Amino acid sequence: MAVDSRAVAPSALVQPDRWLLQTLVDAELLTPPQAEDLSTANDASIWEAAVARHYATDEIVTRLLSGLFKVPIADLRNVDARVSGLLPEALARKHAILPIWADERTIRIATADPRDLNLEQTLAFVTGRSVILQVAPPKALHEKIDEIYRPEASINRLLSGLGPANVETVDEMIAVPAAKDPALEAPMTRLVEAMISDAVREGASDIHAEPLEGGTSVRYRIDGVLKEVMRLPGTAGPALVRRIKILAKLDVTDPLHPHDGRAAIRVDGKAVDLRVSTVPIARRGEKVVVRILDKANLRANIPDLMLPPGEEELMQRLLGHREGIVLVTGPTGSGKTTTLYAMLNQLKTGKTNIVTVEDPVEYDIPGISQLQVSEAQGFTFATALRSVLRQDPDVVLIGEIRDQETAGIAVQAGLSGHLVLSTLHTNDAPSAVVRIRDLGVEAFKVASVLRGVVAQRLVRRLCTVCAESINPDDLPNELRPVSSRIDATPKRAVGCKSCGGSGYRGRIAVLEVLPVDETIAHLIEGGALPDQLYAAARPLGMKTLWQSGLERVWQGLTSVEEIVRVLGERSVDSTPTTSGTPVLTLIKPDATAPASASSVTPIVPDAVRKLVIPASERAPDGKPHVLIADDDRQMRRLVRMILEREGYVVHEAADGLDALEMVEGQTFDLMILDLDMPRLDGIGVLEELRARVLTSSIPVIVLTARGEETEGVVLDLGAQDYLTKPVQPASLQARVRAVLRRAKIA
Repeated sequence: MAVDSRAVAPSALVQPDRWLLQTLVDAELLTPPQAEDLSTANDASIWEAAVARHYATDEIVTRLLSGLFKVPIADLRNVDARVSGLLPEALARKHAILPIWADERTIRIATADPRDLNLEQTLAFVTGRSVILQVAPPKALHEKIDEIYRPEASINRLLSGLGPANVETVDEMIAVPAAKDPALEAPMTRLVEAMISDAVREGASDIHAEPLEGGTSVRYRIDGVLKEVMRLPGTAGPALVRRIKILAKLDVTDPLHPHDGRAAIRVDGKAVDLRVSTVPIARRGEKVVVRILDKANLRANIPDLMLPPGEEELMQRLLGHREGIVLVTGPTGSGKTTTLYAMLNQLKTGKTNIVTVEDPVEYDIPGISQLQVSEAQGFTFATALRSVLRQDPDVVLIGEIRDQETAGIAVQAGLSGHLVLSTLHTNDAPSAVVRIRDLGVEAFKVASVLRGVVAQRLVRRLCTVCAESINPDDLPNELRPVSSRIDATPKRAVGCKSCGGSGYRGRIAVLEVLPVDETIAHLIEGGALPDQLYAAARPLGMKTLWQSGLERVWQGLTSVEEIVRVLGERSVDSTPTTSGTPVLTLIKPDATAPASASSVTPIVPDAVRKLVIPASERAPDGKPHVLIADDDRQMRRLVRMILEREGYVVHEAADGLDALEMVEGQTFDLMILDLDMPRLDGIGVLEELRARVLTSSIPVIVLTARGEETEGVVLDLGAQDYLTKPVQPASLQARVRAVLRRAKIA
């Protein structure tokens, strides 16, 4: 079809890319009615009109012209802004072109009209270089031209994509130094206000403005995940930093040192505190992070944290103490402050004197005395604590125990009748005991003063609008709840308008609570390792972070993918789940080792063969092979370490059924068996072993957290020995040697 120019409306004759209409028709990208519509349109560009009416896309047209005129496609994401000095702004806007790269002889220029040879010659004359044209969409070119030549216009366009700002500063602003670009100040002020308003409405916890090679990236952290929302031109980055510094009353004349400040504002009438941090980035400028502290997000007390009944009961038990130390651990951004403030609100009855020492004071809580640490003025945690203890406090919150002096004063406060709440940076709850000992506190003092440790992470909550239910059988085997008493209703993330397409909205806490009773206190005093502390705390109701996370998966509150993202990929020897199928640790020794001495080669099903170490891959003969059957990963690791020191070859099974499958596939000289395991407990394993001819002679040592009341039962079932947890390494080694000796193996 040929387009008749006589039918074109007079206003449409000014379209500079009318030539494109016939090109699109010839390529069959336009139908005759569509071509007629565009030919009579009043749009400034045929290309932009075709895209706006959804007749074609920028990508399709760009590829068409690239192939038709044999020119490359321009990458407007990586434009060297310094090259703009080679081409006057007036010429760039007149022809909708943009220089994107140049050297001494060549210049690459992006254009939407790669067929214009006259323009190519003109540009060669103006720049004094050989011109290489590259094709790019006109709309993207106009935006990039604004970004390079007029950054204030680019900012105004970003403002049009944000909602109306409704920000009021609570404090009076300080004077602004004159070192600024006046053209950027007015739009930048509006942009910062609109950006903060938008972040608060989106529920963001932080705003990151980071200088990059081609500009400044602005990202929001929403539900713990960073999301880029805009990209500012490079020249606008310093203006953004300057404006945020002014808001936080920081020194705008010093970009070479880190700065920390704060601001109090109102967004839509709601009070919001901002914490501002700037750091210099080598050769790029300054990076700014704005933490948004929305007081409406502060939970009232422990029940408002929406914890499972077991975890809430443990937390309430910790707060029932009137003296000692309760620690909350976890990385930055794991919700430690929210949990601590929920504890304070729980304890704030009006009959107690509560004092906090923080750096910084993030939330102002009525009825509580809050002290702000200032290292620059010598008002450290240690000096503040000394003053606090003279204020007759009942409860003391220490923002963080960082050094030996602070730890020592906190312990003394806990031992002298005060309840101390504080934080440490450790990965799990038992490791906090090791950490506080490393700070120089004697083990007997830690044992006397510690009342409990809470390790915490935050996982995203599934969107209640779009989450879809899945069958529990669709979960991986090791993550399924086996007990019929658990009503599992897992769900998966989908994504909708309500959650911004992420599938998640909001976050919930995953906890690991270690209560300290008399038994655990004795272990701490004796220098016990985290593995031993965990084993002793399990009967008290302690669950690992993974177990706590899986409970929330079964409840349909979050997804498996989310707990893997936050807690890490589970290794094959990871902690077993509560009432779920544990994961078996596979140990694969040297494959060149000789085969087992057993004369019987059992036929192992494929499903079982994956769990069984082939006899040809066992360690050299002469070393006894010991199988540890225990659903506690930490205990398996501890026993393994003890036995491998003695030269034994150790294998692991994570529950009773896995243990039975393994003994069917190879020969073991000894089994160390736990009683409390999912799917099949230790007594069931003993009964099965003794009922089978091939396994009836395997010696068994029972190692359990139960008391001596079950000793007679397991000995009657054929167990050779009975040990209770926690066990001393020397005692375990002696018992193993004795049992193997009696079996004529050692």
